[in-house]
Amino acid sequence: MSSFTPKGTKFQLRGGARDKILIFVHGLGLKGEMWQWLPKELEHEFTIITYDLFGHGESLLPKKTPSLRMFSDQIKELMDHCNFEKIILVGFSLGGMIIRRFAQDFPELVEGLIIINSPHTRSKEQQELIEARVFLSQQSGPTATASAAIKRWFSEKFEEENPMIINKVKEWIIGNDPSIYPKIYRILAYDLEEIINPQPPISCPTLVITADQDYGNGPEMSKKIAKEIDQSQLHIIKNLKHMALVEDPNQFGSILRKFLRQFTKIGSI
Repeated sequence: MSSFTPKGTKFQLRGGARDKILIFVHGLGLKGEMWQWLPKELEHEFTIITYDLFGHGESLLPKKTPSLRMFSDQIKELMDHCNFEKIILVGFSLGGMIIRRFAQDFPELVEGLIIINSPHTRSKEQQELIEARVFLSQQSGPTATASAAIKRWFSEKFEEENPMIINKVKEWIIGNDPSIYPKIYRILAYDLEEIINPQPPISCPTLVITADQDYGNGPEMSKKIAKEIDQSQLHIIKNLKHMALVEDPNQFGSILRKFLRQFTKIGSI
């Protein structure tokens, strides 16, 4: 079912009354709908929550300058509204930054993390490229960044063979409010220092995933993220880009289910 929190977060709950809660946090310019390719088996063992970040989809626009802490507080309000005591967080790209912020802000509420295609320290060239995209979004809005994002996120073969999915993702990006989108893009570009060498250290079981052809959030970054977390596992998906979870949902789902077995009563999903 779909609903709203008192502060205007649009969310969807699936899977019924399960003991373990999975909250999925999407990336910049996207929406909760991006998780539609998740394996349905997850709903048999977990309560699944997907939602739209403030300024995305049907959630309200932020009432203050967007920040990682604002998005962390959004998860807390969602938890409080749903009466959740502890959660497992899954975050993609910017969402991976947000869940690391949440794990620092509210460590006692987190049972586990799954960090997907998310950034760490960038090279000078990588930083210049993302700053250029922020500037472009400030000048011309999300439409100006959509086509280039598709090229970075998907393999050429997938783009050619799946025009409906590509058009859907592009529509999500273009549909963002041009007054807010650049401000949230700035978080992705400039706020990494908040979550590098996290304090307090992240101590819950954590899975870090990326793809070997994700040149903006690739293996070297994921290795650094995993190195900072004691109970971490690292998985590099081969021959895919940023949107590996959409291109190969079966492989992605298998990796997720294997990690999540430790949280289920029966030990397998």
